[in-house]
Amino acid sequence: MTAQVFTASVKPASLLSTDKAMAEGKTKLDATAVTALAAVTTATTISAVMDVLSARAARANAVTASSIGLATSVKT
Repeated sequence: MTAQVFTASVKPASLLSTDKAMAEGKTKLDATAVTALAAVTTATTISAVMDVLSARAARANAVTASSIGLATSVKT
């Protein structure tokens, strides 16, 4: 019996949903994303644009002490 070695290729999960019904399209661009997208030219790759949108999605889903994504809580 001979051992075999395989190389694993791991790709990060995308934060972007290809299904608009799931994302509902409710997350709006923030100033950071707008600035980055304003610099887009015909030389910009789709991957670079997706990175900008993915980073925005990550910021929209951030968890802090008083928020989860775009939802916040207020102690009274």
